[in-house]
Amino acid sequence: TGGSLHMFLNQFEEMESICIQCHDGPDADTIGAGFALYDYFEKKGKRVSLIYSGMHKITKPSLQIMVNELEIPLVYVSEAPEGELLLTVDCQYRGGNVTVFPAEKIGVVDHHPRCIPEPDFCYIRSDYGSCCTVVWELLKEKGYDANANKHVATALYYGLYSDTGQFSEIYSAQDKTMRDELKIDREVMDEMVTSNLSRRELCIAGEALRDHIYNGEYRYALVFTEPCDPNLLGVICDLVNQVATIDACVVYNETATGYKLSVRCAKQVGASRLADALTKDIGTGGGHANKAGGMIMKKLIQSHYGKMDIADILNRRMQDYMREHMR
Repeated sequence: TGGSLHMFLNQFEEMESICIQCHDGPDADTIGAGFALYDYFEKKGKRVSLIYSGMHKITKPSLQIMVNELEIPLVYVSEAPEGELLLTVDCQYRGGNVTVFPAEKIGVVDHHPRCIPEPDFCYIRSDYGSCCTVVWELLKEKGYDANANKHVATALYYGLYSDTGQFSEIYSAQDKTMRDELKIDREVMDEMVTSNLSRRELCIAGEALRDHIYNGEYRYALVFTEPCDPNLLGVICDLVNQVATIDACVVYNETATGYKLSVRCAKQVGASRLADALTKDIGTGGGHANKAGGMIMKKLIQSHYGKMDIADILNRRMQDYMREHMR
């Protein structure tokens, strides 16, 4: 985990069947990283599949364009196909944001801080801005040229673009190098960039923002949305996080089993630490210093808080966290 490259992909040379799994509610980073690995393994003659699962199928216009225009063979499943290896990308097996499928061997490629026990195979670089960069570097070490397939190059580029606030949060040399070296389909890229929301999602975002909760003492906002594509939570959170008087924002909505959270913060607040505090004992959460997420489970809320409203729970936990960390 971490450290210098060590021919991580060599461990899979003798395997014939590999299933690559994106996290639930896929975003551009997990799709791009998974697609590049798919292309690499397929060229090696392996039987490979690229899957995702969870409560929601992809509805975000930009991601539909990404999958269709770049010919990404991503399939929604309720059961994983059999294979010698299940490799999760941009997420960690049993990490809370990816459906758990039984598998013979488990592998992880990610750029989020470690949140699980060591699986069979693990490569994590939490100092990288995107999982696409992690995968690009692993493949480059093996002599794979992403620019040989413009669809792969464009998917990797868009994954980095999406996960780094349109390149505004690029800090590592590797992220910058990949961005500068990839030769992309500019027409498809422009189409994806200008297709982030549907009109319905615009209405959902507008209603959620109108009814937000704001705490002026601790400079945070809580925003509840109706059920929607999980990626919309991040879009709304990014917007609220740009408000001058807000240092922390949590956007959340209800699912069948709980509440999905998106967290954005000024770095001194710490989004990953805040997400962990909001979900402690009632779910799972984590991410990076300024961008994180989580899931709160209804059954755990009931055992800890009875019938207390989720907004009151989040408000209480937000105040406790801000009081403790912003003194």
